[in-house]
Amino acid sequence: MDLLWLAFLAGLAALPPRLEIHKQFTLLALGAFQIFEHFLLDWVPKRGRTYSVILKILLASLLVDHTGGIFSSYYLIYFVPVVTAAMYFELWATLAWTALTSAAYCSFVLWVLSEYEVTAETATELAIRNLFLFLAAIVVNRFVTENRRQATRYRELAEALADTNRRLEQAQEEARRSERLAALGQLSAGLAHELRNPLAVIKVRRKRWRGSSRSPTPSRPNCGIYFE
Repeated sequence: MDLLWLAFLAGLAALPPRLEIHKQFTLLALGAFQIFEHFLLDWVPKRGRTYSVILKILLASLLVDHTGGIFSSYYLIYFVPVVTAAMYFELWATLAWTALTSAAYCSFVLWVLSEYEVTAETATELAIRNLFLFLAAIVVNRFVTENRRQATRYRELAEALADTNRRLEQAQEEARRSERLAALGQLSAGLAHELRNPLAVIKVRRKRWRGSSRSPTPSRPNCGIYFE
């Protein structure tokens, strides 16, 4: 966007009068401020946008003043503060800034009333120029507002998608944990079964051994054989 503004200002600088020092200095100041404007917004976040629009209105008025006043062909420079306000503020604030810009431009009429008569044709031309300022403000503000709305919607969708992905990952982790616990349970049941059978056999044999050890040992019969 800054490159477009600089191209626009460079085109104005290339138009006559090329040697008008005030014109070139004003265009240079506008271009420099357009490049470093974000520093002002970072330095004064709350009032930076207001200062930016005011400074651009003053620079635009200075350029128009040094190139013919109300008769200047450089009145289009007033689109710079109008578009800036449309990008920074809501609709009603944008219209208020546009009205202030229009008033700054129309103020040059006061300087020529003593020498020129404002005819109906001149008044119509002046009104058309000012109406185009308001038209540009409304169109740009509508575009910027819709763009911000879409960006907010996409950001909310991205956040919802990220939240859904987190929940899905948690569900998958819970499922894997449940599978591991189920596998561990099956392994434990199988191990217990394998250990229970030998222990049961040992227990039965131990009981039998105890029972056989407690029964009396049968005495051998006396065969009545004597040795002389």
